[in-house]
Amino acid sequence: VVLVTGRGLEKARPTLECVDLREFVITENGARVVRIKDGTSVHELWVEGQEAAAPIKRIREVFGEAVKFSQLSSDGGLIEESHSWLAGDQADEARKLFKHIVPDIPSVLEGRKCAKSYATVADSEDFESTIEEMQKAAGSDWSVRQIKKLLPGGTTNTCEVQSNRVNKADGLKALCDAIQIDVANVWAFGDDSNDIRMLKEMGWGVRMKNHTPGLDGVGDDTTDFTNEEDGVAKYLEKNLLASVVKPV
Repeated sequence: VVLVTGRGLEKARPTLECVDLREFVITENGARVVRIKDGTSVHELWVEGQEAAAPIKRIREVFGEAVKFSQLSSDGGLIEESHSWLAGDQADEARKLFKHIVPDIPSVLEGRKCAKSYATVADSEDFESTIEEMQKAAGSDWSVRQIKKLLPGGTTNTCEVQSNRVNKADGLKALCDAIQIDVANVWAFGDDSNDIRMLKEMGWGVRMKNHTPGLDGVGDDTTDFTNEEDGVAKYLEKNLLASVVKPV
């Protein structure tokens, strides 16, 4: 069992410990495949800082100082010093997730290895339109997707901005190559649009019952229960473990 997540390694650790996963985790939507016991990388697909800066510079040209950025990177992450996350109840968690506080993220990314950016427009009154504007500014080589639970208490009016070259499916394929497992033997579960390729390209793709509209019709099956109802565990119990003959 492998967790494939959009979160960074440190943010994923509580989940890994909760469900007692000890082998591998795929983080930052496929940017890293990490061996849990020692934190070493089996596979990495970072975006160079100069490339990562380009779409968020274009987003800032549209929204000006109304947009604030934070960034997952190989050196511990960055957040802009004027970001609202550093001023409220979420400050401690934000500082854990983004270790470097900087005046302006686009100007300091050169030379860094990046996973994805987060763009927050706290005062937006129509965030669906804001997302559309961000996507247009970022360009077709980048995906812009709303994120609601990056920090405890939620993250309103926030999107992730990530290169289409970094994908959960590629991270999972890299892990399969490393441990010599055919992707045809992999069951993948997902609930959002960043899971599309993974559900299509693995041997068996399963949508969660509470999946977003972007996953409609994708994959091979749907769970009977949501994430909050232990949907993955119940699906595996019903469709995999129940067929295993237990020794007498």
